[in-house]
Amino acid sequence: MKIIIFYTIAILLIASYFLNIGLKDNDKEIEKAVLSLHQPMAKIVHIEALENKKAIVFYEWGTAPDDYFGIAIVKKNLFGWHFMNGSTSLSPKKHKIGWTFFDLKRDFSNYTDLLYGKILDAEIADVLVNANGGKQISAKIISDINNDRYWFLITDGVTLMSSTVTARSQTGKIIDQIPR
Repeated sequence: MKIIIFYTIAILLIASYFLNIGLKDNDKEIEKAVLSLHQPMAKIVHIEALENKKAIVFYEWGTAPDDYFGIAIVKKNLFGWHFMNGSTSLSPKKHKIGWTFFDLKRDFSNYTDLLYGKILDAEIADVLVNANGGKQISAKIISDINNDRYWFLITDGVTLMSSTVTARSQTGKIIDQIPR
């Protein structure tokens, strides 16, 4: 009888532990996973949830003049969110937008390519990506709490490796263009 009570209590404790992990605030847990990389002055810019229990975290780190913008791919398992993969790039000095490519195929089953960067000119209203085959796609623009702006494009089959990125003003004027 004591053994049955012991096992019942042990199972209840283990179940409550895993239930507690499942109920934790995902954003805070994801932030902890990214901050575990110990990059100086890191701040989370945006979390894009993709697929089941996987996300791409856009974050900035470093101090001027060497500040970086990057991504961390995180995955949730029974023990919480954990860093899987990532990439960072130095913010550009001669362009008005950053431009970094990342291959998503090994980390996601439904997504293939990612382009992303920081927007360094307040006049930029949209970012267009001319993908292989002439397909033109609008990137998503996000802002952080300081109104710094960033852009990204995630595709599910469209190849972006040799794309041209065009940053335009509200009136359509080309502010910067980065061919690849």
